[in-house]
Amino acid sequence: MEYLRCPSCQDGLTTVNTAWRCKSCKTNYKLENGIYRFLEDNHTEIWDHYWERTPVYDDIMDILRKIMNVQLRGYLQKSLPANALTLEPGGGSAYVSAMLAEKGFKAHALDYASAPLILAQKQLQSQAILIQGNMFRMPFGEDVFDLTFNNSTLEHLPNPLDALKEMTRVTKKSGQVFVGVPFTYGPLAIYKLKKSSFKGAWDGTTYDRQQLKRMFVEAGLEVVDSRTFFGRCFIGVLGKKSNH
Repeated sequence: MEYLRCPSCQDGLTTVNTAWRCKSCKTNYKLENGIYRFLEDNHTEIWDHYWERTPVYDDIMDILRKIMNVQLRGYLQKSLPANALTLEPGGGSAYVSAMLAEKGFKAHALDYASAPLILAQKQLQSQAILIQGNMFRMPFGEDVFDLTFNNSTLEHLPNPLDALKEMTRVTKKSGQVFVGVPFTYGPLAIYKLKKSSFKGAWDGTTYDRQQLKRMFVEAGLEVVDSRTFFGRCFIGVLGKKSNH
């Protein structure tokens, strides 16, 4: 993949057997068990625990995730050109990317922890290109993807604007960026009243429509659309990257 870059210095990579080496800093990266690994598991305990299956709970969640992600895939796919390159950073097992890959798009999914990527392989049998990397310093050049998106990701981050700016960087000029997050005026707002969330992965952070729109403008994106979805649990904003 010619658009891969060293996440440390953003220089190009040379191929060495089933590995890559940065032309400048000489850092080595590898393809292991079908996952492009630009970092190793480090401080991923919370997410390792989160992705461990809990009987009944995860059976129910699988049904809900499928309903939500089928809706989201349909929405995102409408404006995609044929053979589009897509990226889902921080999307865990990247359910939507698996469905986009099934539809013939060149889908990529990136996550900090290996556990959800392995789950994507085994449970979803995902045909997306799976990458373990840091979404704040992604291993791609600028202006690569037709669509960069995630859902239920930015609310987990202490610095979501930096993540959105990095998503914008790797998106093509005139390409699109979508983010979905828990909606302040929807059912998930009740989580703010809890002392801790189940599996410890979310502290109850929510967004309203204007907050998310402002973040898009600060990241250099033009807001194209905004909507609530999945029973108003989430608010999503779709933005367009400038040609300039």
